[in-house]
Amino acid sequence: MGFDPAAFGISPREAQQIDPQQRHMLEVAFDALHHAGLPPSRLAGSRTGVFVGASSLDYAARFCTDPSSSDVHMMTGNTLSLIANRLSYVLDLQRPSLTVDTACSSSLVALCQAAECDPRG
Repeated sequence: MGFDPAAFGISPREAQQIDPQQRHMLEVAFDALHHAGLPPSRLAGSRTGVFVGASSLDYAARFCTDPSSSDVHMMTGNTLSLIANRLSYVLDLQRPSLTVDTACSSSLVALCQAAECDPRG
C-alpha cells in the first residue's frame, strides 16, 4: 500500500517531492492517533506540540544528480525542519513544532525537549 497524499491534503505532484521521512511521519502519527482512539480533528487548534528526531537528507541528494527532477515542492519536501512542521500544519497544532538533528541522539534529544516544554512541569 502506498502513501495517500489526499488523506493529508497534499497533491500527488507535491507528494513525489516529499522525503519519505515526512510521508512516514504523517502516516505513523495518524496511525498512533487512530490506535489511541483520538480523531485527528479533535486536536485541531489544540496546545499540542510536535518534537521529532531526524537526520540525514539522503532523499534530497537525488536532486543533485538530476536537478530537472525537482520542482517548487523540493525545498519544503526535503528540509529536515519541516518534518515536524508538516505534521503540526496538517493537524492544526498550536504549540512548538521542531525537528532535532543531533545525529544518533536525535530522537532522545527531541524527547527531552518535549519533556522540558511540558507546561505541567
